[in-house]
Amino acid sequence: TGMSLSRIVPAGKAAAPRLVVIPARSAHHAHSAAPAAANVRPEELDNPNFFQKIALRFQGIPLKGEAAPPKSMFDDCGKEWFAPQPLPQIPADFKEHPDRDLKNFPYPARPMYPPKTRMLMIPDSWLAPFHKVTGTSGPYLFVGGLAAFLVNKELWVFEEQGHMTAGWILFYLLVSRTVGFRIDNWLYGEYQNRMGFFKNLIEEDLKDAKEFRKTSAAESDSLVAVKDNFPTIFKENMALQLEATYRKNVQSVATEMKRRLDYLKETEETKARFERDVMLKFISEGVEAQARDPKFKEQYINDAISQLKGLSPAQI
Repeated sequence: TGMSLSRIVPAGKAAAPRLVVIPARSAHHAHSAAPAAANVRPEELDNPNFFQKIALRFQGIPLKGEAAPPKSMFDDCGKEWFAPQPLPQIPADFKEHPDRDLKNFPYPARPMYPPKTRMLMIPDSWLAPFHKVTGTSGPYLFVGGLAAFLVNKELWVFEEQGHMTAGWILFYLLVSRTVGFRIDNWLYGEYQNRMGFFKNLIEEDLKDAKEFRKTSAAESDSLVAVKDNFPTIFKENMALQLEATYRKNVQSVATEMKRRLDYLKETEETKARFERDVMLKFISEGVEAQARDPKFKEQYINDAISQLKGLSPAQI
């Protein structure tokens, strides 16, 4: 109930004996602390005694110095637990084999919740047919009469500890109606965590297979694309090869033309230089031969000078 010893006994004085009526509250009264506080006297809220604290606890009224009402373990009493998500169903058109007869032999469906029962253990489907004959009370009278008959004729004999069955039934009702909701909720959460753990294992195991499928699909698509575009690719490759060969031939022709032009230029330059050297030698020898004759010396010098003047700059 969330109360401590320091809050049970009033501080500074002994608890006065007083008769206090402790009202019982159900689960839907746990959140109605404000209306209940209107029926409590102010002195009981300021300095309650031991029994008043117990009464306030059961009423869900916060004590002095508490900001929120106390949370009781009985707040979930009577609550019925329902799974937030239903169980997955088999697809209607699913067949593990084409010859499977789903009409006469359908797949067994796992129920989400247990079937409806009466008196905690008797299925409702057993008692419902009695309504048409005996009415509403007929099934209960039948079950009670049958149990009395079995006990009376000693067909159903209780052992020495048979009376403990009633105690166990009461204990089951107490636990199921008080903390059964929390237990079911916790078990569902643990079940989901466990299933998530196994799903993660499966995902890790299938990770490589998924990557292989993606890679294979990409390779298949690329092969299909190459197959569809192969003529175009072949033409483009041939065009690139022809272009490369053409450029290579053009480069070879240009290199050969340059070599031949350089050869012709060098030949012409050599010829011109040879002619110049021969002419200069001829003039020099003629001048030296005529220089011995004084008669023609002056005339020859004048002719040589005129011939030298007539030479072009390229020949000199």
